[in-house]
Amino acid sequence: MSDDPHSDDSVWRDPEFEQAVRDTAYFMWEQDGRPAGREKDYWFRAMEQHLRMRRNEKELRDGMQ
Repeated sequence: MSDDPHSDDSVWRDPEFEQAVRDTAYFMWEQDGRPAGREKDYWFRAMEQHLRMRRNEKELRDGMQ
């Protein structure tokens, strides 16, 4: 695993990232009418969204250096 706090590996040790994913998944699930049995779908959609945002932010930071 990387020591870079912005690497994709570090998200597994980041409680703020996990909470952001959880909040986003819950919001998306509620917006869609709370469909039963689809909680994991929303979790993975939210995680992918946050990983993509994290990668984009890293690319922007790396481009500014």
